[in-house]
Amino acid sequence: MEIQRAEANRGIAWIQIGWAAFVRLPGIWILLMVVLLAIVVVLNLLPWVGSLIVALITPLLAAGLLEAARRSTQGEEFTLGVLFESATRSAVLNNLLVLGAVSLIINVVIMALGLVFVGGSALGMGMMHGEEGAWMGLGAGALFVFPLMLVLHVALSAALFFAIPLVMDDQEPPLQAMQTSLKACLVNWVPLLLFGIIATILGALAMIPMGLGFLVLGPVLAGAVWAAYREVFGSPAAPIGVSGTETPAA
Repeated sequence: MEIQRAEANRGIAWIQIGWAAFVRLPGIWILLMVVLLAIVVVLNLLPWVGSLIVALITPLLAAGLLEAARRSTQGEEFTLGVLFESATRSAVLNNLLVLGAVSLIINVVIMALGLVFVGGSALGMGMMHGEEGAWMGLGAGALFVFPLMLVLHVALSAALFFAIPLVMDDQEPPLQAMQTSLKACLVNWVPLLLFGIIATILGALAMIPMGLGFLVLGPVLAGAVWAAYREVFGSPAAPIGVSGTETPAA
């Protein structure tokens, strides 16, 4: 699939398109987010398996938000059922679950590497210099590992950023979709960096009113990700812009 290079300032435009998608149908968007968050909270209450289930179905829930964003940006209506629409297509459902499983495994590997490096550094220094050396080794290991873990998590996020819409919309195999997504993010790292900075600031602000801001921010970011996907991959039907006109596909 051909990857388009977006202009640097498109990161802002994607957020604007996401906002336009939200304000068009704010009531159903907020209700959709309430249902999604309720599902996540209830599943996390299950001992041992709850968090694993959440990790596996996160791409499925994200696909539901993206489908809602697609409809809203195209001037269509949607209902709560859109959250699980991808589950009605077995091939797409299986691939989304594979994405969740791969993401879970990679996260576990990253955490394990962090523990091995930090623990190994502390153990090695402790054997040579006693308790004081162990603390020094712990600090030295952390200084090395935390930046490495950050880089790995950013790479994983880039591999997943476009992977979900590629699986649900273009029906790419999950691993191929992750490779395509990573490549697209590298090509468009400037607008995506701008998008990430704005999203981080908005996320911090959304936490202030007891986290209720995420009922709005979630739909806005879903619309923004969908707009970015449509533009970067040059889909024929571009998303509706904030002024009601179509945004260029490249």
